[in-house]
Amino acid sequence: MLKRLRAVAACAVLGVAGLGGAGAAGTTLPAPPAGPPAQVGGLRVCERGDTTYLLDRSGRVRSLTYARLVPDNRLWVRQSYDRAGRLTGLSVNWSGFAGRLLDVRGSFDARGRLVKETGFRARGVTTPLGSYLRAVPRGLTC
Repeated sequence: MLKRLRAVAACAVLGVAGLGGAGAAGTTLPAPPAGPPAQVGGLRVCERGDTTYLLDRSGRVRSLTYARLVPDNRLWVRQSYDRAGRLTGLSVNWSGFAGRLLDVRGSFDARGRLVKETGFRARGVTTPLGSYLRAVPRGLTC
């Protein structure tokens, strides 16, 4: 085990030093673009605080994503909407220092009622999916 750990550490050091690639010594990668892309699959990206919205051409929200990232916990939530602006799906991924706590997807009917839930819940995690929902602000402009 210690031998394997040393090999992984050596590869990491060589990779950081630029010596790990075949003939790639001194090669640098271009910096990623600053901020989110202006469009994703024909949808406009709009950020407000810690929430990211994807809007269609008519200005309706098609997706809402937010995350809470702290050193020992990670909560990531994504809500999806149809063309009429109705909630159709919710995906919640929550992990903590003890590992995965919640990795669940929910489907909603036209009235916004939860009709199906699939995924993993750790023992004792009983919070209803609806408690992770955020309201979509009216008249969101980007």
